[in-house]
Amino acid sequence: MSPEPRIATVTLSPALDLTIRLPELERGEVNRTGPAELRPAGKGVNVAVMLAVLGEGSTAAGLLGEADIPAFDAFLRPFGIATAFEPLPGRCRINVKLVETVAGQVTDVNPAGAQASRTALDALARRLDALAPEIVVLAGSLPPGLPVEAWAILLRALAADGRKLLLDSSGPAFEAAVAAGPALVKPNRSELAGLLGRALPDRAALVAGARELVARGVERVVVSAGGDGALFVLPDATLWARPPKVALTTTVGAGDAMVAGLTAALARGLDAEATARLATGCAAAAVSRDVGAPGGGVPALADIQRLAAETQVERL
Repeated sequence: MSPEPRIATVTLSPALDLTIRLPELERGEVNRTGPAELRPAGKGVNVAVMLAVLGEGSTAAGLLGEADIPAFDAFLRPFGIATAFEPLPGRCRINVKLVETVAGQVTDVNPAGAQASRTALDALARRLDALAPEIVVLAGSLPPGLPVEAWAILLRALAADGRKLLLDSSGPAFEAAVAAGPALVKPNRSELAGLLGRALPDRAALVAGARELVARGVERVVVSAGGDGALFVLPDATLWARPPKVALTTTVGAGDAMVAGLTAALARGLDAEATARLATGCAAAAVSRDVGAPGGGVPALADIQRLAAETQVERL
């Protein structure tokens, strides 16, 4: 029997993403389209897929409507991703993505997830603890029924044995979880500003805000700033990484791709510059992927490596 993967990703509110492409949405009318695509998704699930592209095995875990577990298993298995979902009654949410090809815009309709409970959350914590991963990525929003401290509860439950815990969330759940001392957080500029309760208008303010989180006990803070790049406040350096110019095809999944790069870098023990390059290369590949391909397109490893090498890294 092969050993369990060193990495686990956790999604508390997974979804089935229904993507519909049409030239232009005519509101109030019947819109005829080509084939639609329905695929399992959720931030932790997306991270696991990108980790597979990078050659890192993982287990995708979380809370999931029991009727949808077979679909998630079937989607993830070809990537070599194991699953460990705690079942909930009913079905997961379905997110609708309307892609208007003429205007080049995407409209997202995201309902709330399946009702969860503290009992299910505790069962998931036990399931994860039994897997004994070395690195756990906790990503995304909370479903109805869980307390705002849900991510903090999992962080504290999994903190034993020197595990590295990475967090990518937002809003009150993110604020509550930061106090539990994750090893790494990856907010964007607005999420960090919301957490700190002040504007972060320039790079100096962004660096000061990230270092404030480090003073609170977070080992690594990475702040994404879209096309301008990202700030990396890491134990061995503070860096700004700017991606090379790419043909933008989508902004969906860039943050998840960056988290996957950060996770792989942590698993490999990469230094600060190599970490910044890999994470930025993953994000750049995600926003320039072929969205018309099945599954929304998965970036090629060669593209990630090329974009990582072309990333400009500045030491601050």
